[in-house]
Amino acid sequence: MEKLPSKQEKLIEKYFRRFLKSVDFKKDMKSRGKHRELVMDILGQNEIKSMTEIQFGELVSDLWASSMWGNKDYLVQKIIDDNKGIDRVRTQFVDLLYGKDSFEKRFDRFIKEVRGLGPASLTEILCLFDPGRFSIWNNIARKALRYLEFDSLPLNKWQISAKEYQGINETMTLVAKKLRDLGLTDADLLAVDYFLYETWLVEKDKVEAEGELTEETYEFDHDEVRDFIRDIGVHLGFETDTEKLIARGAKVDVIWRAKIANLGVVTYVFEVHKKGSIDSLIVNLQKALNNPTVQKIIAVSDKTRVDRIREEIKSLPENFRKALTFWEASDAIRTHDRLSEVIQSINKLELVKSQFEE
Repeated sequence: MEKLPSKQEKLIEKYFRRFLKSVDFKKDMKSRGKHRELVMDILGQNEIKSMTEIQFGELVSDLWASSMWGNKDYLVQKIIDDNKGIDRVRTQFVDLLYGKDSFEKRFDRFIKEVRGLGPASLTEILCLFDPGRFSIWNNIARKALRYLEFDSLPLNKWQISAKEYQGINETMTLVAKKLRDLGLTDADLLAVDYFLYETWLVEKDKVEAEGELTEETYEFDHDEVRDFIRDIGVHLGFETDTEKLIARGAKVDVIWRAKIANLGVVTYVFEVHKKGSIDSLIVNLQKALNNPTVQKIIAVSDKTRVDRIREEIKSLPENFRKALTFWEASDAIRTHDRLSEVIQSINKLELVKSQFEE
């Protein structure tokens, strides 16, 4: 695509007028230099090889993708622990940013090797590192791109391949050019992200009122919903984990675990079901109940699949049916979005200060 279709150009022009008037946009544009300076101080070609845990914490804590985390120290330490130390994280960042293989190979390798840095965090780091080449791929950007009718992009995918990301970058480069043509002379892919955020804000209240996520077969991304449920559990005070072996033969998507006084450990198990055999899902949940700490098992899917699961379990033992409950993926996503807004508002009170913050 060498030029944006006229439909997208007209939609961009429609939202651009409000975008320029945004107070938040003007403030964010002023802070852009500070964000980039921090990133380059840590990830510069000479500096990155000696990146410490503290510096990595500063990098992650300053991301917009981390803004919903009240306890950023917990987030940073979990990423480091999940990767068995800072050395592995550092090595993969060196390879991603300065390796000799093609960018596509390095990007896919980083996604495979590094745990805890999802697409939103990783692409934000890349965009701050080089806003001329890399765009930000997160939930809000995808929603805004849907309003702008960029249907050729993988808007229902959270985890993207390097090839898909390169295609997104090419399209967002054309959006940046359009913003420059409209008068935002220094627009890069970071400015495009601000524009997409403002576009999302324009439509947000209207979309919520109309119920955007009420479709019976809402096309959610399995891994995104899994991680959203994990994050919700963290903010409710649970110890959480993903892809966890909870009982013999039962590896589940998410667990929430809590220690409750005299009751000991209580565990809640979540399985996100998007495709595959419903029978396999049910068997896995039955095995999970063999763990004596498991109090509830939750199947997460769209409404159509939830209804099918309800039908399938009607003839199963009562203890299993009573232990199993359901959560529509659209509701889980909505809960995560609203919780994010609440946490971001509370964070402004600065009740808890991270060791990585100034």
